[in-house]
Amino acid sequence: MPVITRIALPLAASLALAGCATSPLANKTADDAAIYTLQQSSLDARYNFDGSLRISDLDIPAELGSLANPDLVKDVARSFSFDMRGAVDMPASRIELVPTFRFARPNVESWVRVPMLFQLNTLTAWVDASALDLALPQLHGKLLKLNAPQDKVADIPVDAVMRDLPLIIGAAYSAVDKKAFTFQPLSDSDRQKGASYRIRLTLDPAAEAQLGRVMLQEVAARVKRYSASKEVQAFADKLAEEVAKTQGEMASESQTELLVDSRAKLLAMEEQRTLRAPKLKGFSVTLRTQMAMRNHGQPVFTVLPTAANVLTLDELKAPSWFSRVTGKGEDEESVESAEPEVDAAEAAAPAEAAPLAPKAKTKAKPRKPKAKKPN
Repeated sequence: MPVITRIALPLAASLALAGCATSPLANKTADDAAIYTLQQSSLDARYNFDGSLRISDLDIPAELGSLANPDLVKDVARSFSFDMRGAVDMPASRIELVPTFRFARPNVESWVRVPMLFQLNTLTAWVDASALDLALPQLHGKLLKLNAPQDKVADIPVDAVMRDLPLIIGAAYSAVDKKAFTFQPLSDSDRQKGASYRIRLTLDPAAEAQLGRVMLQEVAARVKRYSASKEVQAFADKLAEEVAKTQGEMASESQTELLVDSRAKLLAMEEQRTLRAPKLKGFSVTLRTQMAMRNHGQPVFTVLPTAANVLTLDELKAPSWFSRVTGKGEDEESVESAEPEVDAAEAAAPAEAAPLAPKAKTKAKPRKPKAKKPN
């Protein structure tokens, strides 16, 4: 065996052992490892992602089955898919989402893509609505900017709540039974992706409801703590009440698997979630989600607002076809807009009488000559 090889092999082995020993997840239980991974991911989440969501199964009640063929309904539902990609930069409070809604059948496919960028701390969104540029030509090559009134945004402590996100995640997932978390064996594909752990979280409807309830309570508590606005505090209380009501209308159970590397970095996520409506017996839909993360620490954004490519709602004008639909022509609109505004005082004052034109003099009629009397 060459000398270099004899030196390199022990060195590589020692580095590998040192790496395992220094892993932040070493000797942790499955629940602690999952919570730690999710907390670290939320604390400094900076990556690109690609994923998909599909309906894998659908059951409909018998009474609805009499109105439509159940197999046909399932086939149509499976023809729809939701693909997504984007970027996350939580320290900058920025998230990009590029969803693609797709319908595919043999020899037929149609899709719509709507790229979006969200600035969380200012509650601002930029939407690329170019899919509508045939109807609204102004949207071609432009991003439509939507934002909440900034005087109201100042009362919402988005940054403060986001800083506490690791604490919120820790409180919510710690409320779940530890037995819901389990380590799973790694596949060859997992190892090729750089994974060191596969952690499964299985939640029944009661555990799902509890997780959502605790997480929302933690968020609402921090909104009330960090906001001085009574209106915002009241909204946080009302939101928690409304979500609690909706939990009774839809039951959910899920199985989520996290693919994690030795440094507690989240590489991928797979989830299967089944939704049921207690009031609609026999109805259930199962959704399968897959997500892969990449470019950790260096996310690449594709939706880039600039002064030249941003359009606000105030700047969005109705197209020419809209005036024809409403029955008002462009000429009428331009004439109306061109008319100067009349001051209220002027409108109320009586109009000044216009001078009358002088009357034209009438010409005198010629007199008839008188007949002479005979002598």
